[in-house]
Amino acid sequence: MLVSKIGYQISQNSDFDELKKLLLNHTKRAYLVGGSVRDAFLGIKSKDYDIEIYDIEPVKFDSLMQECGAVGVGKSYFVYKLKNYDLSLPRTESKSGFGHKGFSVKYCNDERLASLRRDFTINSIMVNIFTGEVLDFWGGIADLEAKKLRITNEKSFSDDSLRVLRGVQFVSRFNLTCDLKSLEIMKTINIDDLSANRVYMELEKFFVAKFKIQGLNLLKLLNLDKRLFGVKFDEGFTRLINSKICVNKASFLYYLINYYYIDGKELIARLALPNFYNICYKHQYFKRVSKFEMMKIALDMPLCQWLGLDSKSRIDMAKNLKVYESKFAPMIDTSAIKATGKEYGNRLKKLKIQAIKSYLNDLN
Repeated sequence: MLVSKIGYQISQNSDFDELKKLLLNHTKRAYLVGGSVRDAFLGIKSKDYDIEIYDIEPVKFDSLMQECGAVGVGKSYFVYKLKNYDLSLPRTESKSGFGHKGFSVKYCNDERLASLRRDFTINSIMVNIFTGEVLDFWGGIADLEAKKLRITNEKSFSDDSLRVLRGVQFVSRFNLTCDLKSLEIMKTINIDDLSANRVYMELEKFFVAKFKIQGLNLLKLLNLDKRLFGVKFDEGFTRLINSKICVNKASFLYYLINYYYIDGKELIARLALPNFYNICYKHQYFKRVSKFEMMKIALDMPLCQWLGLDSKSRIDMAKNLKVYESKFAPMIDTSAIKATGKEYGNRLKKLKIQAIKSYLNDLN
């Protein structure tokens, strides 16, 4: 029995004490599985846990879950939510129809077989919450150490095309490189059956990932740059993304739209993204920006909210101008404006420009 330091720590985690008491008279094979195990080996803390429970037949499991007040989230899948646990029976899946719901699910009490349904080896590691035993049938730990993304089951991987986009966000979040054989398999998979919402949920994880370049490169290799965004990513765009401080989930699309002169409104609509992403084409873009231009932007928002505040020099400039955390709100006597409508707006704009120039002169 392999009990690593991580496995022992998981078995001693007090978060599982209540669950152990619940299961103690029924089984000693309950495993932490999926992303929370991967994160534990990467030193990332998890708040939610996926637990796979063995040696309990489905009827008995349903009864036990109902007794403890767990909420079923898919009876045919034997999955229940209890506090911060997702509790399920081990299962195998086989494609039986179209889309992400077109699967036949069967109860399976064998860890090795059940783990085969995991998309990538880094998500196939299992840890017994009672004993700390680590089951790693497909080399997930070694792949994490080698920073490699590798498909678990080559025969069934293509059953769910969403796994391709999951691969993109995994390499982006964890700084991984896709295994060549896995890459060739992923290239053959058509993602046209995916709903816009499912695509967005994976893309958003890519948008906020620390190692976006890895995901960008994988999108290129999979020819999904053209499919999703309508353009082929070139080296100039890669260098641009690599040089920027991207602190907003809209930043990637902001650079994409402005680098390739894309119709941002049309892109956001085509990807069916939430209204939040409209800032991608509404925020001004400058290759080089002056203090005066930054002050004009600060009339509408604190510069810490501007997508173009993407380098240390720009951040320092905004802080020196004292408009990093607050808007520029000059005192203007509007009573002197003897006009209405559009003319009033034009004169007010001129007064604000004058206020900016005066402010910058005072700073100098």
